[in-house]
Amino acid sequence: MTADNFYWYTSVLIFVPWGLLVFAPRWRFTEPVAFGSALLLSLAAAWFTFSYLSENQEGGSLLSLSGLENLFRSKSMILTGWFNYLSFSLLVGIWQVHDARQEKIAHLAVVPGLILTLLAGPAGLLVYLVVRAVRKGKWEV
Repeated sequence: MTADNFYWYTSVLIFVPWGLLVFAPRWRFTEPVAFGSALLLSLAAAWFTFSYLSENQEGGSLLSLSGLENLFRSKSMILTGWFNYLSFSLLVGIWQVHDARQEKIAHLAVVPGLILTLLAGPAGLLVYLVVRAVRKGKWEV
């Protein structure tokens, strides 16, 4: 399977766990499916990282902007970054649904934060934290 295929399948299949978080948050398999998806994405990110490192690429580094640019010239590293983003944002979404259930926050109030977490990561978490603070009457993280 090519890197392009990995990207396409992942970008389509990621909507399964997100759809469950949005439309079936209380289903008993929602959190396990979402967590398993995040775990698979994390493993894929590690695999693509090791794939890149085994190719002995020159000039890639996280310590300079030009080094970072060289890292992301590789499809393996682009996929690593994409999988990292998808897995981390999914874990944040799982936490939002779980925390909202514990805090007795209406799921409809959580949905905008979930959607924004999928699309813009930290902005969605911030929206959820504001909703949570309004519901609790104080800011707690």
